[in-house]
Amino acid sequence: MNDVMLSQGNGLFEWTDEHRKNLECKQKFVSALFVGDWEEMARLVTDDVELREPDSLPFGGIYKGLEGFRECWDKIPQVSHKTTSIETLHTFMTADPNHLWVELDCKMIRNDNGRSMDQIVMEKFEFRDNRISAIILHWYDIPRDLRKG
Repeated sequence: MNDVMLSQGNGLFEWTDEHRKNLECKQKFVSALFVGDWEEMARLVTDDVELREPDSLPFGGIYKGLEGFRECWDKIPQVSHKTTSIETLHTFMTADPNHLWVELDCKMIRNDNGRSMDQIVMEKFEFRDNRISAIILHWYDIPRDLRKG
């Protein structure tokens, strides 16, 4: 857990079993995602899980359920970019064990011009009953020509 940091919003807090269980759930989910194990992913999310991408992106919007998540996951390389690597820079735990943030360094190849693009993305994971109920993405400096409209 060397990459896990405590938020400073409320100062230091005590790790609980809920913190540990939710962090483990997130880690298992990401591992399953990158090997395409949708059955394992289904065990780790609530039935009403939501994936929320910034509206300004070509694939932006709210995707509901694991099928919605999969729809977005499949849509991104079709309409926007191919991801070549994602590196977790930090995981931020909060006093509320049902919320954690992950800072990612994403490297991508754009579909429209073939150029590489680096992006720092923040993901907020929300949990209910030790399962993921929402993943909310926040992109920084979205290239103007990549935006919808």
